[in-house]
Amino acid sequence: MLGTNAKRYNFYDRFNLNNFGKLRQYRFQADNNASSGSAIWEFPTGDSISPNYNIVWRPYATNQTIFSFDSIISPNSTPTVGAMYNNTAGGLGNGNSGKLPAVVANRYYTFNIGDSTGNNYMAVWETNFNPTAISVSSQSPNTVCTNGDSVSILLTANQLLNGTENVYLRYSSSANFASSSLVQAQFVGLNGYAKIPTPNVIGTVYFYVFTSKYNINKLAPNGVVNQTYCDLSSLSINNNFNNNYSYSVISGTVPNVDFSTANFCLGGSTLFTNNTTISSGSISNYNWAFGDGITNTNSASSFTKIYSSANNYTISLTATSNLGCTKTIYKTNTINQPPITSQIISVY
Repeated sequence: MLGTNAKRYNFYDRFNLNNFGKLRQYRFQADNNASSGSAIWEFPTGDSISPNYNIVWRPYATNQTIFSFDSIISPNSTPTVGAMYNNTAGGLGNGNSGKLPAVVANRYYTFNIGDSTGNNYMAVWETNFNPTAISVSSQSPNTVCTNGDSVSILLTANQLLNGTENVYLRYSSSANFASSSLVQAQFVGLNGYAKIPTPNVIGTVYFYVFTSKYNINKLAPNGVVNQTYCDLSSLSINNNFNNNYSYSVISGTVPNVDFSTANFCLGGSTLFTNNTTISSGSISNYNWAFGDGITNTNSASSFTKIYSSANNYTISLTATSNLGCTKTIYKTNTINQPPITSQIISVY
């Protein structure tokens, strides 16, 4: 649990921490201002009704103020201002309440602490907004096959993202995330997505989403995920009620998708030829997107279409096998403006 007077300043409150597996978190909006070093914090065991201050995480020494908000506090910091394990029964002392930098009324404070039974990393994030909650809407495709299409995880935000918020999806083939990868989600308004690259082995992929002020280079320097930074920098986190999200990757024959186009002049009929094949099984359906907002499921070997304006169009064709395995190919088609013919005026 979290014990602090930073919310109401003149009153000491106890809050039960939300458990996200390897992370414990609680957030509140401050009611009052508090000068630097006057608001306190500590993490006793037990709960808000029956706290246990004999086992508590807080500094050993008195008057220790964390260096700043919006930073990850190592238990090895000098001086030790962070979440140090104190156990009266174990002879390690009872420690002293930690101190906070200046607290500003109406701002939000997100307290994060790790789950180690010893000393812990911690962080306190200060925002002038209530961090955005991200929900997982769906995935596409639903059937995921080795060497098939990458997987798009569709996301929904409960409000427009603040300019300082980044949304990340962390995924792994290991249930305990012993190794993992990180991708940043892209949002337009309240809707976003993150792509998990094409899988090449059968099994299960696990993932969760979170928001953070940190950029991806901070969280995954040189592409290597720093789990401590991902956990401790989280403003909000959605790991499916501590179960993580997941999908299965199956082995199935993926279509070899290809098409060609002919006639690239405005006003003329552009010919589309579907050259897709499959080595075993069959193709159950096609999905064309022509880059102009028009889509169809034409299964003919060839057909024509007339574009309404000259432009560069990105065309996609997705083929789905009878097992549900999908593969998509993208090509660019340029529709050109026909040359303008000069008028010839005859004079007699």
